[in-house]
Amino acid sequence: MRPFFLKRFSILFLSCYVLFLFGNNFFSLTDPDEVFYSLTAKEMAAKNEWVTPLIFGQPQFEKPPLTYWLIETSFKAWGESPFTARLFPAIFAIIGVIAVYFLGLMGFKDERKAFLSAIVLATSAFFAGMGKTVFTDMIFSVFILCAFTMFVLAYTDRRRQGIGFIGFYVFCALATLTKSPLGFVIPQLAVVLFLLYQRQIDFLKNWFVLIGFLVYLIIALPWYVYMYDQYGQVFIREFFYNDHWRRFLEAEHHSNDRWYFYPVTMIAGLFPWSLFLIAAWVDLFKRLKSSVTLVDYLSLSWILSVLLVFQMAHSKLASYILPLFPALALMTGNFLGNCLSQIQDRRKIQNLLCASFAILIVFGAAVMFGHKAYQHYISSQLPMYFLSGSLIALSGVGLTLAFKEHFQTALYVLALSLLPILLTAFMVRTDVEGYISSHEASEYIPQRSMGVMTVLTSKPNARGIRFYTGQDVAAVDFSGKQFFSPHPIPILDTAEKINDVLGHQRVTYAVVRKNVYQFILKNCANHYHVALLKVIGFDYILKIEALKHQ
Repeated sequence: MRPFFLKRFSILFLSCYVLFLFGNNFFSLTDPDEVFYSLTAKEMAAKNEWVTPLIFGQPQFEKPPLTYWLIETSFKAWGESPFTARLFPAIFAIIGVIAVYFLGLMGFKDERKAFLSAIVLATSAFFAGMGKTVFTDMIFSVFILCAFTMFVLAYTDRRRQGIGFIGFYVFCALATLTKSPLGFVIPQLAVVLFLLYQRQIDFLKNWFVLIGFLVYLIIALPWYVYMYDQYGQVFIREFFYNDHWRRFLEAEHHSNDRWYFYPVTMIAGLFPWSLFLIAAWVDLFKRLKSSVTLVDYLSLSWILSVLLVFQMAHSKLASYILPLFPALALMTGNFLGNCLSQIQDRRKIQNLLCASFAILIVFGAAVMFGHKAYQHYISSQLPMYFLSGSLIALSGVGLTLAFKEHFQTALYVLALSLLPILLTAFMVRTDVEGYISSHEASEYIPQRSMGVMTVLTSKPNARGIRFYTGQDVAAVDFSGKQFFSPHPIPILDTAEKINDVLGHQRVTYAVVRKNVYQFILKNCANHYHVALLKVIGFDYILKIEALKHQ
């Protein structure tokens, strides 16, 4: 192997290890999503269940099982902890960065462009953040990325068409078992668009395509058939209608249902490379009629296929478009490589570097002077001064390098800007932990010493309290809204329902928001002693006992 390849591969691997695996035990699992996936895996592991996902002791059909299999395996092998829950998303993030590097090598035939693309992906804020959290989206996105990598192998090396096409459909099948049949739709749509651009749609008239599709069915179909056989229309309605078609028709988060949500997410999510992404788009449109490359066509097809699927849906979440971030990284890496190698573009990259570092300086100054706005959540100013000082110092080094025209080194300094943000997050852990996780609150709830009980919780805490205590829960909520995906737990929305739970237990514990605490005081104090044990973040931890004279 060439020395440059070994050096760059080693740098990528070590960087990814630090970015995605370091510190994954510092924060407890967060509400409401990390504990959702972890709780399902925990309950499956407890019952040694490998087919039907479970939550609150009942089947749940929101996602296929592959992510749960991975977390369940991690729990059984190394115990239940935030690190083991986040282990496989982190591993897949590392695989994703390495896959972009190899995809870049095949597509660009240029090691520097491939390396820069991988660096952009690894150090983009959104991808790095998703690599440290328990969601299906990272695993799903990397399977789609691997599918595209195998397709490019088949397209660029006709001697390996068999392994390329079969590998493409294997990864589509794994994506389908991770999130939904969109794991097949998105890559297939992108490949068709790519070949239409290239006027080579006949490339799909290949026996290996048919064989690969049969392999896809063999891997992906059995779980869906089994679930339908076991649960019938209940599974169809929940999985296909409620969790897919309904999300297309109505917004789960109404504030996100804007046409510009995904374009803004793409630009902001690639921070600190946002300005380079915008410049890469402008550069690509200028080259559309002259020098469009294979990677340009592939990236456009890739991005368009994801947006076609998700843009029209009313339920919009940033994580839904994570699958297109490798394509954005390839576009940006291609642009950076061209600027570094072409003399006429050196002023362009200098201006972009200066503007990017100027944004970091402004951000650092805003953090320093804006601490009063969030001092209620973060008690010490030291982490803010550290973040501010680190960003300004890095920017000073980067600007010096940019003015001296050491552009590649300046790009690496820009990539480092994510590190002080990560370190600051660890420094403020004790301050913010109570606002993002139910772990501290759950320590006030007896787990088994008092036997099985029903804990009253707010809706956002229901999964976390169940995960950390193992106790039954009932959600107190007066909004009139159910969980978007039904949960088999009681929703208490009246004083009568709350009193009914309290009347069946000698002692009841509650982890609720302030308005619920005030409601309980007003409506239950005549019959129960309500003790406020602790306020942690937004949560009021209560111990409720019947008055002795009753």
